[in-house]
Amino acid sequence: MAKLFYSEYAIENIARRVLTAYDPKLYYGKPAAIPIEDLIEANGLSLEYQYLRKNGRILGKTIFDDGLEAVYDMELHEYILFPVRAGTILIDASLCGEEANTGRFRFTCAHELAHWCLHKKLYLGTGESAALMLTAEETDMEFQANLLGSAILMPMAQVKRAFYQLRPGRDRRTLVADMACLFGVSKQAMRIRLEHHNLL
Repeated sequence: MAKLFYSEYAIENIARRVLTAYDPKLYYGKPAAIPIEDLIEANGLSLEYQYLRKNGRILGKTIFDDGLEAVYDMELHEYILFPVRAGTILIDASLCGEEANTGRFRFTCAHELAHWCLHKKLYLGTGESAALMLTAEETDMEFQANLLGSAILMPMAQVKRAFYQLRPGRDRRTLVADMACLFGVSKQAMRIRLEHHNLL
């Protein structure tokens, strides 16, 4: 499969375009959690929640062509073929439970949206899907989907705005925790985003 390379600057601009096309306030307004599920649907995609693997190893998949996907049926205790349409994002149902990690769910959604935005031209017509796996070796495409997913959930203009508003009187740990809560992401994701842009 061919490869596409996007600079980090280009990825930040793609995130800005995706957000402002939906609602400019997501980028230029008051810092808040990005409504990732609404954003996915606004991009013409549909979300489906299935157990993608018995062991929970695959968190999400982006479907580029109509076809069948193997999913795990918890009642039958076996894999079944599930019909999917192009433009479907499959999210592992384990991420949707009451005790599930909201940050991981939101990041998986953003990561899969990023695959659609960045890699649609590469995958269309191949019958392949892009998947986020718990222990996968990070390829260039996975790295780029992670970058764009982060930039969508934590737009840099909003991150800087929140950082300078919240920084006074907070130590590093509290600042990261408060910002993670504000953006609806994990503390780890927020810390990485801040460190990557030399804010911590």
